[in-house]
Amino acid sequence: MKRIISLVLVLVSLLTLSVFCFTGCTINKSEVSILWSGEGEAKVPDSLINSMERAMYIENISYKHYGANGDLKKQVEQAKAAINGDCAVLLVELVQDNVIEDDAQNAAKEIVDAAKAKNVPVIFFNCNVADKVIESYGKCVLVKADDSTIADVQGTLIADYIKANYGKELDKNEDRKITFAAFGTGLISNKAIEKANELLATKEYQVSVGFFKKENVSIEFYDKENALKILSPIGAGQILSTIMEEDANAIELIVTEDDTVAFDLLLSLQKIDYNTDKLATQFVPIVTVGNTVDYKEYVLARRGVLPEELIKKDDDSSFEISDKNAKIKEHFKKYYEYNKFICDLTAVDEYDD
Repeated sequence: MKRIISLVLVLVSLLTLSVFCFTGCTINKSEVSILWSGEGEAKVPDSLINSMERAMYIENISYKHYGANGDLKKQVEQAKAAINGDCAVLLVELVQDNVIEDDAQNAAKEIVDAAKAKNVPVIFFNCNVADKVIESYGKCVLVKADDSTIADVQGTLIADYIKANYGKELDKNEDRKITFAAFGTGLISNKAIEKANELLATKEYQVSVGFFKKENVSIEFYDKENALKILSPIGAGQILSTIMEEDANAIELIVTEDDTVAFDLLLSLQKIDYNTDKLATQFVPIVTVGNTVDYKEYVLARRGVLPEELIKKDDDSSFEISDKNAKIKEHFKKYYEYNKFICDLTAVDEYDD
């Protein structure tokens, strides 16, 4: 996956600025509560959570993460608990995936009303909240990226990728149409596909389909008439692998708006021998919004527990360390082979966590 657009640092800078403006620069450094729609844990480097943590560190602001795990009711309860505790500023990534829009906006209003009663500033980020909710409280703001701008960049990337890699490995049934599935809200993905199709319809983006012949290709929804055109991040890997097992040519491109979901999709595809080095035809490109992430840290964290006798000690000699490294490599051999498509694990110096 390539770098799409760097939005995180701008977002965090705005959030930090808002924190200080709201509190007159007298904020208690232990009173910032961050409510995430997901687990609230940094699973991959350069995620929004990592960037938020860096910004807080630079500004010397202590904070506490709350993970809603996609549960809107739980998030409202977390917000109220933080507000009624020692929270001076509340940052909220509102749960919206797989949630009825009215329910999400009602929850946002409930959070804002609770914060207003305690005079606690609220900053919604990386989500969509109705203007009337934001405007109901003078110390409530919404900070988000311009979806159209992100979609424009992502759409151009997709069109460039198709132009550079068009062939039977990408267009598996050679019908001049690339079938895609989107995982997430689809707000960005759909616009990105529209942008990509605009470019692919031009002469500049024609692809070679023979020695002297060029044609335009297009991208279309998988199962357009049904709900599967936008697949839920929850259980996305299982849904995807089931579809691909039933029809190997069903999906030729995946677009997602979450790096961690993209990683889980890779693992799911690998379980059915896709996106490995076994067969070039069994490959589905995955495009995600955000930074290009180094998945090595995430991969290593999931490899399992190392046997006690192989853990390196401070008083180990260079020979003992070398011997343990070799044995550890052998111990995790299958795991490394399985994940080598995702990241380079050849130079891992075990076992320093």
